[in-house]
Amino acid sequence: MRLPRPPASTQAVPKSLFPPSLIPRVSAARRSRDKHQRAYSGAGLDHAASGGVYFERGSLERAARGGTMIQRVPTFCGKDCGGGACPLLAIVEDGVVTGIERNPAGRDLKPCPRGYELHLAHGAPERLLSPMIADGPRGSGRFREADWDEALDLTARRLGDVRARLGADAVLALGSAGSTGALHNSENLLARFLGAAGGATGLSSNYSNGAARFVLPYLFGSAAAESGWDAKTVRDSRLVVLWGANVLEARLGTELGTEIAAAARAGTPVVVIDPRRSRTAKALGARWIPIRPGTDAAMMLAVLYALFRDGRIDRRRADSLSVGLDDIERYVSGAADGVERSPEWAEPRCGVSASDIEDFARRYASARPAMLVPGYSIQRVRDGEETFRLTVALQVATGNFGIPGGSTGSLNNRLPTPRAGSLPAIDRGSPTVPIVRWPDAILEGRAGGYPSDVAAAYVAGFNAVNQGADCRKSIRAMESLEFSVCHEMFMTPTARYCDVVLPVASPLEKEDLCSPWLGNYLLYKPAAVTPRGLCRSDYDIFADLAARLGFGAAFSGGLDASGWIDRFIAESEVADEAAFRESGVYFGADRARVGLARFAADPEGHPLPTPSGKVELRSEAYARDTGRQAIPAWVDAPAAPDLPYLLVSPKTILRTHSQGGGARGGADAGELTVSTADAERLGVSNGDTLSISNDGGSIEARVVVSDDIAAGVVCLHEGAWLEPGPDGVDRGGCANTLTSTVGSGPATAPVMHGLPVRVKKAPLALDSFD
Repeated sequence: MRLPRPPASTQAVPKSLFPPSLIPRVSAARRSRDKHQRAYSGAGLDHAASGGVYFERGSLERAARGGTMIQRVPTFCGKDCGGGACPLLAIVEDGVVTGIERNPAGRDLKPCPRGYELHLAHGAPERLLSPMIADGPRGSGRFREADWDEALDLTARRLGDVRARLGADAVLALGSAGSTGALHNSENLLARFLGAAGGATGLSSNYSNGAARFVLPYLFGSAAAESGWDAKTVRDSRLVVLWGANVLEARLGTELGTEIAAAARAGTPVVVIDPRRSRTAKALGARWIPIRPGTDAAMMLAVLYALFRDGRIDRRRADSLSVGLDDIERYVSGAADGVERSPEWAEPRCGVSASDIEDFARRYASARPAMLVPGYSIQRVRDGEETFRLTVALQVATGNFGIPGGSTGSLNNRLPTPRAGSLPAIDRGSPTVPIVRWPDAILEGRAGGYPSDVAAAYVAGFNAVNQGADCRKSIRAMESLEFSVCHEMFMTPTARYCDVVLPVASPLEKEDLCSPWLGNYLLYKPAAVTPRGLCRSDYDIFADLAARLGFGAAFSGGLDASGWIDRFIAESEVADEAAFRESGVYFGADRARVGLARFAADPEGHPLPTPSGKVELRSEAYARDTGRQAIPAWVDAPAAPDLPYLLVSPKTILRTHSQGGGARGGADAGELTVSTADAERLGVSNGDTLSISNDGGSIEARVVVSDDIAAGVVCLHEGAWLEPGPDGVDRGGCANTLTSTVGSGPATAPVMHGLPVRVKKAPLALDSFD
């Protein structure tokens, strides 16, 4: 039974989180033709075809208009944005994609502006249309065009030579999710190709949520894979806490932002705890609690202190679900070591006043069910593993664990998607290195404690130089290799340091199936158009190269790309294949699942696969494996008086990581946001140039003064392309010029927020920004 709703708020909340101001930017080319379409309106199904025809199944439309043949073809955006799969329609006019529309068969699945730009990247004049071979020093940008035979023969010869002399592990697989799908997933295809070849050195963890994924099995055992929750369960929430979760721009699932906006319109209060008043906070009219990046764990401990002190915890319920709450109480109360982790203790650490922490704790404990949505940002910090241990502890302590409208405090996308076939892995038991340390693995090798001496790198779906930590070290690593090859649509900063660049098909040129990162649905798309120029899919490139190297059958399994897609659908739970292919969308039966609900309802009857059968807030296994405390704990950051500011590098709605990062990647590239107070202190105003630096490097960026960022914090949106000058200073605004490959803690996960930096006024204005 659904709980009664609180009174409606007087705060006007838009029907969509995506501001109308973005519509002209993403739809100017199609505005005159489809002005009845409102991609971000939130008003039910849209009339997707001229003449107001509903596409109940997203079927293809053919219409003659002035002799032009027009088709509406089901497609999806599978970018690596945190949403993972949004249903769309490609508008194809005489074989050319001229626009993108929302697919009404997707019902309430609302794409963001990035999906509506698929055709712009596909048709971009800067796109690579033929194989390229380096014709100058790495990084010089000097390449010559080649045909496929020359490029693949060269690649096969150089890879074969490295493997023959140094072994399979001398090749490093630099794959990531730049392209996603059941088949055309660049990371999975690269792993299968190199597995079929006999193995390679691979990467462990990821840049998104590596610290959280490391720690969750210690809390839940293998049930961590079922610890998420569906977005529709927010309809039962009495309070939504977005702790570092900017659901407008970082997404966290296609449905979550829409559902939270609907809940806010109906009166559910929303609290955003974040160093910035994000687009999400402003769109929802949320209460904003500014916090110093990297200190979320300190505030969480102080909230627990207040809850224990005031007797606001249902101990009987919490103890039936977990072990370790008594130890956490001893820790925060000071009984364990004499240090009280009180709101007053937390205030100088996190920048949130003790009174605000007390007020939040009272409101949080009083609103049940309360949904705590932890963003990935709070674990991309020093000791980020502790934050997700604490978000789980908070939800257990407040009675919000495993109930509709609550959450487990885990990653929200830890739920299964509908059954479908998948590409089998070919696992050779190859060694791996932490993804954040790939440059170190190349530069240091076995002498530095890494499992192999890497001499070649194969890059697919990964702008590694730009998106990995410490750009300067990444460049040195790429320059040191004997050979490197990459698959790319554009000449990215990484491609510039490769010997061979192979042009890949765009998402609109490939048939595929896709599961979302969160949600109980599947998407299908045919190829909307044929590939431009000489572009080929990752699958076809690997299949051709595997044949040249003598393991073609092992890689392909005797199937071409379409054969694999047919198999995936045949192995799926989809009963009506024709309808699925026609509409492009299939929904599972239940879209309001509550992770670990059976355990929460009956802990003894449905125990977790952990040593205690409960949530392990105290994990002896974690302490044994990591050398850390068995309960979540706080360690003060080392003092850095010469680096007085903290840098954050959040996502932006204007691009997906560095996809769309060329040509400065949108209006925010090369911009540094500072608070009004800090601008006065630094003596700068809008448009001035600031230098941001630390031991890793230096960036010059144009100032944007804002009241939407905490004092002492500066912001560079991630994904802008690196543009180092002769002096080594980056003027493209690439935040990873300043990040480090050290890692977060026992997970060795990336640290992208809360970076200590120095900020000062640059001596000269940047001509490149004029």
